[in-house]
Amino acid sequence: MTKSAKPDTWMPLVIGDYRKDTGRLTTEQHGAYLLLIMDYWISGPPADDDEDLMAITGLDAKSWKKQRPKLLRYFRVEDGVWRHKRIDEELERWARKKEVYASRAAAGGRAKAAKSTPQAHGKKPSKHENSAENACLSPAPQPASTEEEDPSGSSSLSGGAAVRSSVPADVRAAFAKALTPEWELSYIAPGGWIAETRTIVPVHEMAAGIIRRDGRRAMAALEEAGTPVLVDAKARAA
Repeated sequence: MTKSAKPDTWMPLVIGDYRKDTGRLTTEQHGAYLLLIMDYWISGPPADDDEDLMAITGLDAKSWKKQRPKLLRYFRVEDGVWRHKRIDEELERWARKKEVYASRAAAGGRAKAAKSTPQAHGKKPSKHENSAENACLSPAPQPASTEEEDPSGSSSLSGGAAVRSSVPADVRAAFAKALTPEWELSYIAPGGWIAETRTIVPVHEMAAGIIRRDGRRAMAALEEAGTPVLVDAKARAA
């Protein structure tokens, strides 16, 4: 994984799968295992070094010696590191999603640039301007996808269909870009939309508060683009 493709602070955790796979772990083992997979998600596979693994799990030497065999059942030692099949799969999936979204964002930027060209303002471009513009606006290859297209560039991590939403695609994309596609699917996509006032209507007041707090950068970007939005969980269409 490249440096630019490192994951954010969000990490997928399918509770049903987790409980099914770890049902016989003790409380201490649960804590150690969760710390291991969270460190894996952020920093990559940990080295097969007891000192490092003790530091990650917070266990002392005696406890680590006791818990190591149980925890190792969920990993495999390969090339001197602890590998985890499910996390590797999720990291690859995450990287593909980021690439798809980056491609869509770049395409959106080209479309915006096209609107600001001399033709958009009724001006006839010079021969030099026209050739340069055509070079810049040539379409980029788009990644193939077998999933239902979603404006945020994301889909359900459980493999379900992409979420349809009444919130416009450009608004959803702004929040997905400023935060993560998964965040957008959790708080923006489920909400309603009032076109007359460009108001996002979250499913409840708590979601509205989270959007106002975490989504300030996205809202500022939309305002700067001349497409500001409001957030009001109590709003209703006229």
